[in-house]
Amino acid sequence: MARRRILHSEYVDLTPSLTRLQRALIEQLEQLVSHRGFTLGVPIESRIKAWNSIAEKLERKRLKPKSLGDIDDLLGLRIIFLFQRDIEPFHQAMEETFTVYSSEDTSQRLTDAQFGYRSRHYVIGMPTAWESIPSIRGLTAHKAEVQVRTLAQHIWAAASHKLQYKREDNVPLPLRRSIYRVSALLETVDLEFTRVLEERDEYVKAQAKQATQQDLLNVTIIESVLDEFLPAKNKDRAAEDYSDLLTDLQHFGISTRGALASLTSTHARSIQRADAAEVQKLLDDDDDEDNEPGESRSERLARGVFFTHVGLARQALCEQFGETVVRDWLSHRGSPD
Repeated sequence: MARRRILHSEYVDLTPSLTRLQRALIEQLEQLVSHRGFTLGVPIESRIKAWNSIAEKLERKRLKPKSLGDIDDLLGLRIIFLFQRDIEPFHQAMEETFTVYSSEDTSQRLTDAQFGYRSRHYVIGMPTAWESIPSIRGLTAHKAEVQVRTLAQHIWAAASHKLQYKREDNVPLPLRRSIYRVSALLETVDLEFTRVLEERDEYVKAQAKQATQQDLLNVTIIESVLDEFLPAKNKDRAAEDYSDLLTDLQHFGISTRGALASLTSTHARSIQRADAAEVQKLLDDDDDEDNEPGESRSERLARGVFFTHVGLARQALCEQFGETVVRDWLSHRGSPD
């Protein structure tokens, strides 16, 4: 009991540092995901392990740590990607960015004929070189556990945890066929999304070679045209809604590659001036950040931009057809600015 009291006192003392580490790691991981162009299935999740949970784990596993610093998952984070193909590049990014004490791919425990929990687990820390950064100072000695998986793998993990069917021998024999089928379907989701993304990449390459000014717009062509004519720094890889923009362009008669290229190139200077004006206005304003998906306002302002590519394209529509007309249309169809 005396040892338990000492550990509890240590936990109380550690909590402020763990809270700072939690905020700092989320910020760094969000920036890493955004800058590398990865696609999250849900926002990054995190938790600081409650004392009752720690005490129960120590008792259940008969653990006798010298200090709580010996427990790697006091702080836990979970990153859930939409696509399987982001997992390996993210692994490389983790190795390049953080101090990685250990990593494990749980799928390596399974044979081809087995189903089970699939995820990548890391124990990481902040690099000691970051100790000079004021917001990181004092945090580089602490560790955190990071779980990385796809959304399909997360569905399996959540369902199997609820059903307590984490391993094959947990499953009653009459249900095993159905569980195998569910596991195979979820694995197929990841494989099929990978195939779709590969086919999309091939389509983009083919379009680049065969493009004509008369090509009818779709979301892929819109992205390629805006990438060509608008500044790269304005692009938000996490939250460009080309589908809604396609509806707007078609409404105003912009239906081909050539028409969109003409729209953006004709008004390039004026829309970039409007972007710079918005940046200056926000720098002079102390309003709180918005909570829209994608990059935060502070991240964009740090790059000196306000409008996304889609926002710049809508600004070009305002220049071409009049701001009142365009705003009335956006309001009518329920679109944000």
